[in-house]
Amino acid sequence: MKLSAKKTPKLILALRWFGTLVNVALFFWLLTQQNWALALKKSGDITPGAFLWAAVLFIISVMFNTLRWCILLWAQDVKIDFWRALEIVWAGNFASNFLPSTVGGDGFRMLAIFPVVGRKTLAVGSVMLDRLTNMASMLILTPLPLWMFSALWANFTLQSSVALLASPKRLFEKYAPKFFNAYKIWSSRPQALFYAFLAAMPSNLIFTLAILALARGLHLPVSFLQVLSVQTATYFLSLLPISVNGYGLRELTYTALYTALGVSTEQASALALVSRLLIILTTLPGALWLSKIGAELPHGALEQELNEENQIL
Repeated sequence: MKLSAKKTPKLILALRWFGTLVNVALFFWLLTQQNWALALKKSGDITPGAFLWAAVLFIISVMFNTLRWCILLWAQDVKIDFWRALEIVWAGNFASNFLPSTVGGDGFRMLAIFPVVGRKTLAVGSVMLDRLTNMASMLILTPLPLWMFSALWANFTLQSSVALLASPKRLFEKYAPKFFNAYKIWSSRPQALFYAFLAAMPSNLIFTLAILALARGLHLPVSFLQVLSVQTATYFLSLLPISVNGYGLRELTYTALYTALGVSTEQASALALVSRLLIILTTLPGALWLSKIGAELPHGALEQELNEENQIL
């Protein structure tokens, strides 16, 4: 029996929520096999100074993310200031806490920027180019985790391949033509793509410094390069559309990779929990801007468009 086009996206979304629950259950099961009380105790042992410093670094990272997107928009003479773009990015980050994969907030950004640019191709293209530019900046770091986790990589590659095969092809079918049409516009301004790529590098490195600050606050014996290796591997695995915002999957990956580096399971789990808490807390201001931007849209447009983006992202 063939599923209708209307039912298929709902099934995909249900499977992603199911994958999220499975990953979260596996993570907590892993903790029960160790010392749960110790893991929670270690999570509470982090100093306020380390947590605050990590939060500041994370906010700076978000600002570089905004700058990267602004560079692409300004290259097309879009009249938007940095702070307005920051509101949209932050609201998108907050929305990502509840939308599929880690790119669900991108759908919100496409919707929010559309009234400013006035062209759907440009709205979609700017967000897609922004995402791909960030992925490219992370891609050049992949030799580091490949080398550092060579013994584990075969298993992760198998898992990633299975998940990628399960990804819906509707993402390509719907956005590929719009993306290539938009790229034709930016191809006449290659310097914008170059500058956007440059802005992506400090964003990712500063985020790594934020995680390192948390790790040091939890007394984990890890170096910057080790944290960067874990971040790079986790970034690409979290992009797989098998969970909501990487919940559970990210925590499992953190625990497995940091344990492979010689960190105890309790310490690795504590870092996964604390870093997730940091990400959620630092996106909370986006809730205010989410409501503000949503109120500016035509009635019903926000729900309709986000549902559409949710079905394929």
